[in-house]
Amino acid sequence: MRWVLDIDRTYDPSMTLRTTLRAATRQDHDRVDQLGGAFDLTRSKDYQAFLQAHAAVLPGIEQALDAAPAEHLPPAWPQRRRAPALAADLAALGLASPPAASTVDLPDRATRLGALYVLEGSRLGGAILRRRLAEAQPTAPDAYLAHGQGLSLWRSFVEWLDEKSLDASQTEAAVHGARQVFGAFETAFRDATTPAP
Repeated sequence: MRWVLDIDRTYDPSMTLRTTLRAATRQDHDRVDQLGGAFDLTRSKDYQAFLQAHAAVLPGIEQALDAAPAEHLPPAWPQRRRAPALAADLAALGLASPPAASTVDLPDRATRLGALYVLEGSRLGGAILRRRLAEAQPTAPDAYLAHGQGLSLWRSFVEWLDEKSLDASQTEAAVHGARQVFGAFETAFRDATTPAP
């Protein structure tokens, strides 16, 4: 049986939640990727703006997830949190953490699963960006982009997420949670000021 979601996609219970989230949020992901790609990490000011944009979003989302019951969070959640690494990079650059750009509402397990999908998925892009940063600015602090290197955090998250089974309304909630996080990053990236060279 299939249900039409409010996202103009179909709910297919035979699909994993990860596959459904990837399909339903593809355009959100593409917009955020495009905006994030506008930061030129070969330039120190762009890298600073990049970190500050992330710092306007990530800590607040992680704090919201901290309040969730342990069973709603992936294994080793405290080790997955990247806000401390991000704060360390900002401090090393002499930058203060910015105020939160926006808030997300994650009232239930489903919305949290969607939010976690976005946060954990961003690790993949972080690894690519770290290599680019290392080539251009080898002495730049990179604790945030390097976080979890060698720990297979994405793989273990995917295994955990793929065990989750949601009905149609819960899947809509998960998509909403993911879109909230993508939207928060989109807002922060749009608001970030990237100085001219």
